[in-house]
Amino acid sequence: MRVMGRIGLLVLACTCMPVHSSAQAQSSPNVVSVRELSIPPKAQRAFEQGLECLAKKDAAGSLVHFQHAVAEYAGYYEAYDRMGAADLKLWRVADAEQAFRKAIDVSGGQFAHPLIALGAILNEQEKFAEAESVTRKGLNLEPDSWSGHYYLGLALFGLNRMVDAEKSAREALHWKSDFPEAELLLADIHGREADYHSLVNDLDAYLKLVPDSPSTARIKALRETVQNLLYGLQSSASVSQVQP
Repeated sequence: MRVMGRIGLLVLACTCMPVHSSAQAQSSPNVVSVRELSIPPKAQRAFEQGLECLAKKDAAGSLVHFQHAVAEYAGYYEAYDRMGAADLKLWRVADAEQAFRKAIDVSGGQFAHPLIALGAILNEQEKFAEAESVTRKGLNLEPDSWSGHYYLGLALFGLNRMVDAEKSAREALHWKSDFPEAELLLADIHGREADYHSLVNDLDAYLKLVPDSPSTARIKALRETVQNLLYGLQSSASVSQVQP
């Protein structure tokens, strides 16, 4: 019983971007200063202009600036990461994957966001084993990433590891309690396990967070179907108990 389907998973990936890299955040202040001083002013300006375009929802315009940034400074992995985000907003998934892989390569695998975003793309491609691997690497750098735990849960669900998938979905909700996609992931998990009581609770939690959206009617209809199924199972069990 698939509830979630493929609803905007890549859109979610490009809306969960940090302003600063986790590699910088985990380094000492002196190391950060040295790296920042090594970035040419032209590259920094181009990067900031790209961020401004993204903030104005001009993804196509941002790419020009990010390309200028990496032309001035080849080690600007944050710019490669934002290229990937811009490409996702433009639904250029192959280009986004290439940009995120470049960000991972240039940063030496020490920047969490492109790892987690690549995991989202790999989930979409149903490459669940690789998605699990790269997402775990991202979570090692940023353990409190709610999106990272969510994408890990998707990968584990794809690998049919339901117990681990549920743990990851609940971890995502621990870090972001108002996260309707994680509730739908739990619904998918409980649907596959035929745990219909929990499935109804998951759908109720989703509807509490999203009472009015294009998917609300479908979710309500599904909830009613599952609830009717539960009534039928309970009635059958009651009849079985009273028969001699």
